[in-house]
Amino acid sequence: MTVSKSMRMQQGSLTLVALVFLLAACSTASDTIVTEEIVAAEEAVEEEAPAEITYSRPTDCTSLLDDAGLALLAPGGLELIAGPGSPSNDPIYVEGQTPEELVGGLSCLYAVPGEVDTGINIILGTASVDAAIRPTVIDDLLAQQLNVGQTADGALTYWKWGDEVIVPAIHNSLYTDSWYSALIQPGGRESYDLGVALVQAMRTQTTQ
Repeated sequence: MTVSKSMRMQQGSLTLVALVFLLAACSTASDTIVTEEIVAAEEAVEEEAPAEITYSRPTDCTSLLDDAGLALLAPGGLELIAGPGSPSNDPIYVEGQTPEELVGGLSCLYAVPGEVDTGINIILGTASVDAAIRPTVIDDLLAQQLNVGQTADGALTYWKWGDEVIVPAIHNSLYTDSWYSALIQPGGRESYDLGVALVQAMRTQTTQ
């Protein structure tokens, strides 16, 4: 074998070794990039985890709505007429308890003083819900032939617009731990939208 041929073989060997190291380096860099992307994705998921919301049933009607919720009632001159914490000891329903009261919750009647029988009436209610009573609540709501939907934050809704003559506007939001309802007489789309806003106000006031 000649010296020049031996040198060419050595150069070829060195080139091959260099190529192997280069490929190994590229593979390691690629693995590092992929690993970093996975870790970054996992951290992003952890950061986007929704905060846990805890429901706390109000002790009486005076703590059912915050100032923003009460402001929704102010234009119509509506005040707390009946329910825990109201000036009256009269029940909401003369014939018995409200659906929320039957499961340990409370209901509150708002109206213009002196116009309870002739003007607008709003009954707001809320109650704690657990796995034991949730199916019963759902069955009772479905029995009323209400429309069914779902809110962006996961609550099941049972509702109807009603009309401005006989049928009241009704909106229920049922969460895994709580139930909110608004019944407004007379009904209609405007009344229904007010009911939705009042339910949202109750949710804000009773969770943390």
